[in-house]
Amino acid sequence: MLNGQRHILESFVDITEQKKLEKQLLQSQKMDAIGQLAGGVAHDFNNILSTIIGSTHLSLMKITEDNTARQDISQILESAQRATVLTQSLLAFSRKQAVDLRVHDINEIVSGFEKFLLRIIREDIVLRTVLTEEKLPIMADEGQIEQVIMNLATNARDAMPHGGELLIETRRVKIDERFVKMHGYGKLHKYACITVSDSGMGMDEATKRKIFEPFFTTKEVGKGTGLGLAVAYGIVKKHDGYINVVSAEGTGAAFNIFLPITTTAAEITVDKPIEHTSARGGSETILVAEDDAALRKLITTVLSHHGYTVITAADGEEAVTSFINCSDCIDLVLLDGIMPRKNGKEVYKEISRFHPGIKVIFISGYSENDFASEYSTAANIAFIHKPVSPSDLLKRVRKFLDGGKPNQY
Repeated sequence: MLNGQRHILESFVDITEQKKLEKQLLQSQKMDAIGQLAGGVAHDFNNILSTIIGSTHLSLMKITEDNTARQDISQILESAQRATVLTQSLLAFSRKQAVDLRVHDINEIVSGFEKFLLRIIREDIVLRTVLTEEKLPIMADEGQIEQVIMNLATNARDAMPHGGELLIETRRVKIDERFVKMHGYGKLHKYACITVSDSGMGMDEATKRKIFEPFFTTKEVGKGTGLGLAVAYGIVKKHDGYINVVSAEGTGAAFNIFLPITTTAAEITVDKPIEHTSARGGSETILVAEDDAALRKLITTVLSHHGYTVITAADGEEAVTSFINCSDCIDLVLLDGIMPRKNGKEVYKEISRFHPGIKVIFISGYSENDFASEYSTAANIAFIHKPVSPSDLLKRVRKFLDGGKPNQY
């Protein structure tokens, strides 16, 4: 009461920005949780695929060219290799896929990938590329950026069932404070922007909110996994970039990918491929630590058949014990990255106290970066990515024992 009159005092606080940040945090936490699940599934699936691919390779080596079973075994191998691509997609989404980061001009990636895109879109869709004339150098894994473009192009194709236009553009943009305030995300920096747009059906607001969620799809059963855009999201995030979509019903869709421009002056280098020669064996002793019984048996069979003496361990603790009992006779240790009762890195730290210079190859479905940060300068440590064929494994083991360093698979 004031001077005998009743007054009401109202106070307003604009929490729009706070709500937007809370929404982004919840989305990020949800994606990270699903990513952890996807990464775990992919890791176990990689072990299964390694056994399937390895066993089929061995079977093909044992039968003649005119054997009627050869075609069936080849079909098994082809299916396993397709499953490997799916596994890599899961790892890409979980941000645990191995990456080969190099300096690339984004224009060269797009132009070099154009012929492939023409094969995946239909004849009633016109593909146009509009590339900026200036160089847009980014630090990226070329294959993964191509995968993002392919996923977006495939999504655009399916959104144009009666034909249309697919447009891919590149340009240099700068994320400034105005951009961050408008979108609610972004670091102040210069970016290479790739825009993949189509003249298709477009999407409503409800669909746009879920478009990057894994296993969400508007396609018919059997015509979409719901992983394409989720994988694209995961890859872009792994490259410290951003992706968004601008769309409305009946107006098509435009996906914008922002990848930070690098100032690194490093030149693009190309790894020399491993020579396609017959795999050589040896007489050295190798400790194989792998918790997957089928894969451990396969690796043992392959190495033993080519003259190596093999000591096996089913977990980290057993690997350490086996090494201590025979540290003077072991020439090389093959360590699975993830094992029960001590992981690969923990095993290495233990055994290196007894033999500091022991040669170790980490074999994992996860990224080489998980190991490179600690062991990048160590000449006695190498990395092989799962799944790996028996012949490639033999070549890499032999090369490492002879003083070289096997390339990443």
